[in-house]
Amino acid sequence: PPRSTLFPYTTLFRSAEGHLVIIDQHAAHERIYFEQLTRRGPQVRQASQRLLLPETLDLNFQEADILRSLLPSFEAVGMEIEPFSGNTFAVKSLPAFLAGKPAAPVIAEVLEKTAEIGVAAGTERIVEESLMVMACHGAIRAHRRLSREEIRHLLDQMDACETPSTCPHGRPTWIRWSVRFLEKAFRRIV
Repeated sequence: PPRSTLFPYTTLFRSAEGHLVIIDQHAAHERIYFEQLTRRGPQVRQASQRLLLPETLDLNFQEADILRSLLPSFEAVGMEIEPFSGNTFAVKSLPAFLAGKPAAPVIAEVLEKTAEIGVAAGTERIVEESLMVMACHGAIRAHRRLSREEIRHLLDQMDACETPSTCPHGRPTWIRWSVRFLEKAFRRIV
């Protein structure tokens, strides 16, 4: 069971085996969202939240061109974006887990990643990178203190993940220290 919060982005608890486990709650939540997004498949539209007022994005020519090519991929994950005028687009809905967050930073990062890897990398790779960005933006942030119930729910969701030990970018979601390691660190044993 959870014991305390150690840092703004971690949860600390003692495992059944007596180990000290520290979880990076952002990385763990990012992994959970990423797997939930990829598990549903591109043919299944994600649940989305319609915006009361559409958010407009003014893009340069290259960004607008990239966004036009990604519109079906965005729609598949519950993000409705329509051309508005020239290089301006209107975001009309967001995936439910991004509700209440601005769309511009998510879309800007996806466009930046796509420009970085190149459209020639293929739709599959671009969609995967896009889902990583969305999962990151939707995940629990630093300084968010979780209740015991939220921590338990996070741990249950991690247990359901195929790759629970790392976030989609490869960072660890948790580290574990044995009692022996801690005893050595505190020079209780040699």
